[in-house]
Amino acid sequence: MPAKRIGWVLVLAAVFIAFAAAGYRSVSKPATPIVTFTTLSGEKIDLVDLRGKIVLVNFWATSCSVCMAEMPDLVATYRRYREQDFEVIAVAMHYDEPDLVRGYSTKQALPFPVVFDTDGKLAREFDQVGATPTTFLIDRAGRRISKTVGIINFDKLRTFLESVASVTP
Repeated sequence: MPAKRIGWVLVLAAVFIAFAAAGYRSVSKPATPIVTFTTLSGEKIDLVDLRGKIVLVNFWATSCSVCMAEMPDLVATYRRYREQDFEVIAVAMHYDEPDLVRGYSTKQALPFPVVFDTDGKLAREFDQVGATPTTFLIDRAGRRISKTVGIINFDKLRTFLESVASVTP
């Protein structure tokens, strides 16, 4: 009798595990907002048009010392992987000073699009971003795959970019 019960317990456990695994796979990742960025130069970039690329959206501010500390690594990572369909969009927060954003991006010759979130709409669309830096990583299919509040782990980011570099969209 105990062997029969153990058998049923094992069957029930297997069924439970199968349902749990199916449920985990069906849980959707947070949606990526459908937004249009307007760069400092007036260029419009629709996020949906970047499908097929790995996209990093970084919310930052010139008054954020952590943002300023990570910017050189962000520039270096972009330069290293941009030929492998890696795109960066730097979104300056609405409370920043537009002249400081323009001055910093010009002085540092930021090689990726820089956007000023004039009314905070982009920050609201991306999970109500309030803290800087906050960074979102979006896969080639346009799905958000990570959100980082605080400094980016560049070793982890580069490892990820290396792992997908040979994968074609």
